[in-house]
Amino acid sequence: MQTALVYSLLHTFTKQDLREARKWLASPYHNQREDLQQLFEQLAATAPDNQPLSREQAWQALHPNEPYNDQQLRLLLSYLYRCLEDFLRQREAEQSPWLHQHLLLAAYRKRGLDSHFQKAYRKLDKQQRSEPRRPPEYHLAQYWLEQERYQEESTRGRTRELNLQELEDQLTTAFLSIKLRQGCFLLAHETVYKASYHIALEVALLDLAGEEPYRNIPAVSIYAHCFRMLRFPEEDAHFTAFRARLFQSIGLFPRAELRDLFLLAINFCIRKINQTAEGYLREALELYRKGLETEALLENGTLSRFTYNNAIGIALRLEEFGWAEHFLNHYRPFLEAGQQEAAFSLNAARLAFARRQYGQVLAHLQRADYRDLINNMVAKTLQMKAYYELSEFDLLEAHLRTMKAFLRRKRHIGYHQQNYLNIIRYTQKLLALNLVNKEAVKALEEEIRNAEPLTEKGWLLGKVLNV
Repeated sequence: MQTALVYSLLHTFTKQDLREARKWLASPYHNQREDLQQLFEQLAATAPDNQPLSREQAWQALHPNEPYNDQQLRLLLSYLYRCLEDFLRQREAEQSPWLHQHLLLAAYRKRGLDSHFQKAYRKLDKQQRSEPRRPPEYHLAQYWLEQERYQEESTRGRTRELNLQELEDQLTTAFLSIKLRQGCFLLAHETVYKASYHIALEVALLDLAGEEPYRNIPAVSIYAHCFRMLRFPEEDAHFTAFRARLFQSIGLFPRAELRDLFLLAINFCIRKINQTAEGYLREALELYRKGLETEALLENGTLSRFTYNNAIGIALRLEEFGWAEHFLNHYRPFLEAGQQEAAFSLNAARLAFARRQYGQVLAHLQRADYRDLINNMVAKTLQMKAYYELSEFDLLEAHLRTMKAFLRRKRHIGYHQQNYLNIIRYTQKLLALNLVNKEAVKALEEEIRNAEPLTEKGWLLGKVLNV
């Protein structure tokens, strides 16, 4: 439905977006209909409150004395949607000058304005070479720039000035860096989703990336190191080389791309940790620290709750309680407003549990409504463990029954349902364990060791072995 498309688009607009879109629609070059501006104002007024107007209400706001005309309103909504799409394209172009700066040269070249072309080329070339950031798109933009210069010079018969080598070098660098970057994302996706991709020219790309001058070009070097890290995860030297290159490249890539690079490194560490490579805990924490210090892990000034949860989890496993507490409080305001209370209270409870402050665990868990299913189960599991540590066994048994009933109603959560049912099952067995019977203790220990999935295996084994 066109109303829903326009409304959902407007719901993402910031105050600045709304101001700029209003100017866009007021320009006769982009829009010559007053009713389009009026419709925009009506829809924009309700978008922040998430209470969209119905089609009938929108029509009445525009034509209060006329009967509702669905066809006319749909056409108007369609016009508005196309205008807003044009506006977004222009905004993205303004924020990505590399993608379109050569178009001015193309315009001058097609009009035969050689002096204009040469002046614009010198300005753009100087501007681009002074740009500190060097992602793959930089080299692609350099290629486009040189391509326009080649077209201009060859048209005028200046054969001695042809820049064919520069064209070749920039095209190869752009192709090599973009292919390696794409390969990194394919390899990362393979690991998570058990997919299998064919990466064309893989060996040739890595060989070329190791040669001069490409090995010293940031866009090639960083993705070549990342590619080798992901392709050969058993060789720790590739991770070390990638991390070093990443830390050297903080100012050389746009913020969004730098964030992707940090997440590739962090996720690699987490996979190694899950394979019992405990040494990567410290590496992961250092990546979080550097990524936060440089704001690379922030997206539009906001910190993902997943990054918030994971960073604290790594710090707790390393018993870096002071850092975890600072992070917990300092980055709380950086979370999305609707997620702050739940994320903070959950992680405050995790920190309190690590410090064996079990009463505080329960206090923190009572302060938020965990609507996210996984966070809800993490909170329930923390509550379960706190009851056990406090020897509140009656409360614990009632809590386990409630958890089990809750999970039985959630039939479509696959792995997670089985994992938490196993946690409940073995906690109940722990409560029923005859401590005098050493054979029973040993049998439960073996059963827990062999159980999968069971994310609380370490805690359960600790309780069994210390009975």
